[in-house]
Amino acid sequence: MMRQAIALALLIGLFCWVSIPGMSSGVGLSAGIDPTGLWLIGALTELSITEIVDLRAQIGFATQEIEGLMLVSLSVLPHLSLPPIDPFAGIGLGIALTPPPFSTGWIVEGSAGVRLAPADVVSIILQARYLLRWTAGNWTSGPIFEGGILINF
Repeated sequence: MMRQAIALALLIGLFCWVSIPGMSSGVGLSAGIDPTGLWLIGALTELSITEIVDLRAQIGFATQEIEGLMLVSLSVLPHLSLPPIDPFAGIGLGIALTPPPFSTGWIVEGSAGVRLAPADVVSIILQARYLLRWTAGNWTSGPIFEGGILINF
């Protein structure tokens, strides 16, 4: 229960931080699953750098089995806007915090997906991320399939 409270507090803190005017062009929530059945919930924010390149910061928490696993990443996402569809593909770097015995590690990720924009203010994100994670001297890798909603400013 304490871990869930900490995870919720971190998500709320992230939203408060990114909602400062001028810090981002959108904030949202995401949920994903990997092939082993591990669920991740998270928050994300995007910043438009140019018309075809965005930066995305994303944080995710495991909800069962590896409860306490936290992934934080920053990705560069080139995209091609074809309203109401906006396909993207990108690469990112991040950190991973694994549960007891706690250890930190590095993440390299590739992501590809699409933003569906039924309205100017809301986007639906469907993406697949492939993570390469280095923690405690071991490499692990695998996909995470995610969906989310992004509120655009």
